[in-house]
Amino acid sequence: MNKVSQALLEILNEKYCRKNFIVPIYEDKKKIILYSANDDELLNYNIKELTEKDIEFIKKSKDIIIKEIESLFEKKLDDKILDQIKNLYSEDIGIDDLEDESKESPVAKVLNYILNFSIEKDASDIHIENLEDSVLVRVRIDGSLHELSKFPKNLYPYLITRIKVMAKLDIAEKRLPQDGRFSFNFRGRNIDIRVATSPTAYGEKIVFRILDVGRVDYSPEGIGLSGENLKNILKVISQPQGLVLISGPTSSGKTSTLYTILKYIQNSQINIMTIEDPIEYKIAGINQIEVNENTGLSFERGLKSILRMDPDKIMIGEIRNKETAHIAISASISGHTVFSTIHTENSPAVVGRLIDMGIEPYLVSAGLIGVISQRLIRKLCPHCKEKEISNNPFFKGKEIYKKRGCPKCNGGYKGRIAVFEIMIVDETLKEMISEKKSIVKIKNYAISQGMKTLASEILSLVENGQTSMEEYYRNINTIGEI
Repeated sequence: MNKVSQALLEILNEKYCRKNFIVPIYEDKKKIILYSANDDELLNYNIKELTEKDIEFIKKSKDIIIKEIESLFEKKLDDKILDQIKNLYSEDIGIDDLEDESKESPVAKVLNYILNFSIEKDASDIHIENLEDSVLVRVRIDGSLHELSKFPKNLYPYLITRIKVMAKLDIAEKRLPQDGRFSFNFRGRNIDIRVATSPTAYGEKIVFRILDVGRVDYSPEGIGLSGENLKNILKVISQPQGLVLISGPTSSGKTSTLYTILKYIQNSQINIMTIEDPIEYKIAGINQIEVNENTGLSFERGLKSILRMDPDKIMIGEIRNKETAHIAISASISGHTVFSTIHTENSPAVVGRLIDMGIEPYLVSAGLIGVISQRLIRKLCPHCKEKEISNNPFFKGKEIYKKRGCPKCNGGYKGRIAVFEIMIVDETLKEMISEKKSIVKIKNYAISQGMKTLASEILSLVENGQTSMEEYYRNINTIGEI
């Protein structure tokens, strides 16, 4: 049925429809007909005020409404893109049109459609990829990529030029990777979009990283810290000096944990300084420095500068090399608390990583006071998850849940939850590090002192019905356990 105008869909957008469990299916000059899960007189009144038309509700189940929403809005995105592609050939579009950010050109509209749709879906990244005979747009939601749209290849030169202009990149450079950024206004708030381009066999690929700080709650509860985990982290970060490292792969929530710690410890009596690449979230009262390699401001140079600024607490976006690691360790044993991130499989492996970088074990022992390793685990959709009797060795014969998939979720999963592995470096552990004990012995000691491993934390989520064994096995190879 779905005979509705684009103007109506901009008023009753996807987020509004999902929130209120409604979907418009018909519209004429005087009336709008909607599917609705509820008999809500206030909602009827609000929509009537918004649209200035008579409203008729038809009662339908929530599952039917969600399915209709998915069908309506996904179809409309492709329709809108194809409409603008047709407009390309009816308008004389030059470089001035692509450079004018206020210009409502077809290319600008296509880019706006993609960005609005992706942000609406809470996507973290957008991939625009050149294929042999078409262009594919995919979005990363809850850690997995989903196809959003595919359109003819002849739009791409216009689109990439528009993106490069907005991100202040060299539009003529197609042979080398480039990085840039621009700000996008989404319903009254500015969202930072980081842009990376790279040459591929069929032309340049573009990836957007969406940094929407408005949707992140930088509090212990907001990032999933509670109970014993919160108690242990507070114990570590309350120490007057030392190095605290947060470990995990890209997009595991490390930066969110760093910002949460900084906000928690912030007060008027201490000087907190950071060196970041990039600054993802600006915190009032904290002195944040952004790396700029083009001007010579590297992590190392910025960090050396910070040490001359009388800091109490220092945050380094990432330990990338021996020099950064050495400066961080040196600062941590000379009266400062230093927080940073590092890429390792689990918490005990951080010790080995620092030593592999060239830091002497006695320095690691002297500086390191705690490690937080983390992952973001996909949660089973509460609307469609199915019970099963497990035959795996962890829960053999017990009832657990598996994914199914429904219109409300992304293939059986909806949202993510953080799991943490917190290793407190006590005096015994410091001695073991200094004596070059194996990582296995360090891990076994940490477990004996109460450290819960990432694997055990994920299994707890399986037992509680929050995730699946499939998700456990998907992550197990990345955390150094079998």
